[in-house]
Amino acid sequence: MKSVFFIVFIIFFVITLSAEWVLIDSVYFSKLLPAGEKCYVTLQSATNFLVPILPPENLTDDAEAAVDIAPGWLKTDLRDNFSRLDEDTQNLYANLIINATDPLIDEICFEVAHTAPQTLSSSMDTQVLIENVEYLYMMDNFFDYVDIVDYEGDDYYSTAVYQVEEEGIIQEIEIPREIYYWHIVHPKLHKEVPNYINPDTGTPADPPTGVFWRDFLMNHNDAGYPMLRTCLDTCQVLWKCQQNTVDNGAVGAVTQWIQDVMTFQSNPHHDQPVRIYRQHIGTCSVHSYLTSATARASLIPATVNVMYSDNHKINEFWDRRWIAWEPVNTYIDNPGGYENWGWTVASAFNWRGDSYIWDTTEKYTEVCTLSVNVVDNNGNPVDGARIKLYSSPCTGWGCTAGWTDFNGQKQFLLGDSRTYTAQVTSSIGNYPASGMETVIANSGAGIYYNWNVTLPGTMPVLDISPDSPPANPADEYRFVVEYELPKEILYGTNFDDYNEFSKSTAPGHIGFFICDEENFNDYTAGNDFQAFEINQNSSGNTVDFVLPTSDSWYAVFSNEEKLITTQELQVNIELYQNIPSDVPDEELNELYPGITLHPNYPNPFNPSTTISFNLTAEDAKDAEISIYNIKGQKVKQLNIENCKLNIGKVVWDGTDENNQPVSSGIYFYRLNISNKTEAVKKMMLIK
Repeated sequence: MKSVFFIVFIIFFVITLSAEWVLIDSVYFSKLLPAGEKCYVTLQSATNFLVPILPPENLTDDAEAAVDIAPGWLKTDLRDNFSRLDEDTQNLYANLIINATDPLIDEICFEVAHTAPQTLSSSMDTQVLIENVEYLYMMDNFFDYVDIVDYEGDDYYSTAVYQVEEEGIIQEIEIPREIYYWHIVHPKLHKEVPNYINPDTGTPADPPTGVFWRDFLMNHNDAGYPMLRTCLDTCQVLWKCQQNTVDNGAVGAVTQWIQDVMTFQSNPHHDQPVRIYRQHIGTCSVHSYLTSATARASLIPATVNVMYSDNHKINEFWDRRWIAWEPVNTYIDNPGGYENWGWTVASAFNWRGDSYIWDTTEKYTEVCTLSVNVVDNNGNPVDGARIKLYSSPCTGWGCTAGWTDFNGQKQFLLGDSRTYTAQVTSSIGNYPASGMETVIANSGAGIYYNWNVTLPGTMPVLDISPDSPPANPADEYRFVVEYELPKEILYGTNFDDYNEFSKSTAPGHIGFFICDEENFNDYTAGNDFQAFEINQNSSGNTVDFVLPTSDSWYAVFSNEEKLITTQELQVNIELYQNIPSDVPDEELNELYPGITLHPNYPNPFNPSTTISFNLTAEDAKDAEISIYNIKGQKVKQLNIENCKLNIGKVVWDGTDENNQPVSSGIYFYRLNISNKTEAVKKMMLIK
């Protein structure tokens, strides 16, 4: 455990007849709290300051530096993925980010944050992650139907804008950034490890013998086959919103190119697109891998779509929705074509670069709904339990899979007129213990089915009950606790490549309580204990609690009742002391001495932030807070008023001296006393 001291901000007064609640300390932290972990903030007896106790994250200095560089929206995910790597691997990928140059930094951060640890720790050549992004920007300069756009600021990101023709009218479509990063930028298509591959053998090889698909497919053609880049150089639109035709913009051109370079014929499968291209032969699986790589090389957002129940793989591309795509049959936006073949589709799912999968069955057939509820032998929900579904006939391990959320639940959309068997596996046991159990027989479209599963093991629980205040409670100290859970992260292992994905959902859920030292000791010993303000599976709250005794007190955040999910936790705790209002300033200054400039909160911020500080009443007369931009130019001066108890605050609303909003970026705030600089700190404005 590490003790981390945070002294932050904000003072306000709650006036009573004879005393004031005065802010004397505060703590702010943002923390990823894995399953089985806790953190807490304590006020020890006979002290007047808060101490946060946080579990270590075990990030190297280089990894921390890389997180600092990353855009705000990626910091948490990057920190989480670094924490799942050993130190040498952390440093390897952290230095890719540290040494990256604009405009590649955000894309490289994303690759490192959202490639499974198993892939990052494999034999993959790390240079692939750089080349992957470099060629993405090179191709952006070549195509007319797409432009990569970069948004600046501390939360910087990129995305793509497409020309799309619909009913003869051309319009611009900007895709969501998650589509851009996951389905254009991400270098992993399916089960393969991104690497430099010898096209003649399909094995890893150093360049120039080894090549990566983004460059190779776009800029190379085997003798007698068309070059992809040439096929795309006249395309003015992504597609024309037409079904089943190659006269369909870039999507149609890629469809025709796949037909030109590949023969649909049985051949031993290979996962690497450059080897597939060099062989020029294969069935649906290799066609889907090559199509996904070709599309992404062409800056078309695409994914592999899997129908194991029918031993088939196709693709989908994205334009305001996911659109079924199979070049072999010139199927474009024709998801009903497979049941027209007489198939009864049981399940279909799309594949993401970190090996997460999600259902798309309702696109290809009429569906029923299966709701699975998994609990332990005491009826407590089990998070992260893996559910495998099978529908005969079926190839491989099954037809689809899913993982339970914090509440032990998972819902599937499954095809009609099929029979399904299932198994649940978890670290606290499996059900059934072996084999599969029939959960639906001859499924009916539109019908809801439930499968309630009780696993043989027991979830971790806290034996906690409400405490009662003493007969004559103290009235000296007070906690004001604000916490929120922006998201939780679920992990699961994919059946195909055994990579572990991470899937974020909002909000997160955590246990919270406040207890005294005796009960805290019972809690940490695993015994029954009592507490106040108990809030289990909470997604956030504001708690105002007057400490009833002069003992040591603990505000606890617990993720100990989860098996798998990590919680993103943001906490602000303020400590107030009840001080008589007639105490002279001289005595108060002796109680709270020193000059301190505290971190602003929130940071990053939009539209305003609070800056707090400690000053004596005498110093406050000649003190000011000044705001400067990154060029050192003074933006605004903030006057200091009402600095009672040598604690004060000012609020900056993100405007300059003319009350005009300033731009996003890094700013500095400086505490000056009698024109002498006492302290300077940095803050970030995000819009």
